[in-house]
Amino acid sequence: MTRGRALVVLSCVLLAGCGGASDAGDEPITPGAIAAVTQDVLGRPARDVARWDVFTRELGQESPGATMRFGRLSVEVAVAPTTDSPLVCADPSFFDECVQQEYDGHEVTLAWQELEPEEDPGVVYVIDRRDGEDVVVGLGGPTITGDPRDLDLGIDLADLAAVATDPRLGLTTTPEVVDQGAELDLGVA
Repeated sequence: MTRGRALVVLSCVLLAGCGGASDAGDEPITPGAIAAVTQDVLGRPARDVARWDVFTRELGQESPGATMRFGRLSVEVAVAPTTDSPLVCADPSFFDECVQQEYDGHEVTLAWQELEPEEDPGVVYVIDRRDGEDVVVGLGGPTITGDPRDLDLGIDLADLAAVATDPRLGLTTTPEVVDQGAELDLGVA
């Protein structure tokens, strides 16, 4: 996924989603904490981990995020305050398809953009909207030629949904999660 396109889409995605509430703690989440939780849920260490403070014009503030490389795959995770804007999935200029999907008892929004030859292999997002916050997980790297539920993405959609719905990810988290994130050597995306 190209960085410019990811930022534009993520800014729009942060206005979308559905899901449950976070009850993770009262420490502000950090990019390192986001990366630590993501790697823990996926059960594998990332090759490269970088902080990614996403500025969303619509929200008027920076939102913490992390980008991680797992071989040829890029996983980007951000947490942001929810807005009252309508579901961005209703606008076909952002996504080729957008559906509600249940994973392990949690309903999330699954959205994707398909391959644009010579430009972009496509991208898949799993979005969990909670009370006052959105958790957005983006996957780049695999070629998206249709419904990602029917494709081998290199990381299972259920695992991406598990990241998005993990109660440790939210605008706040526990001191232990922040400490785990502080142990990571983060670059800047």
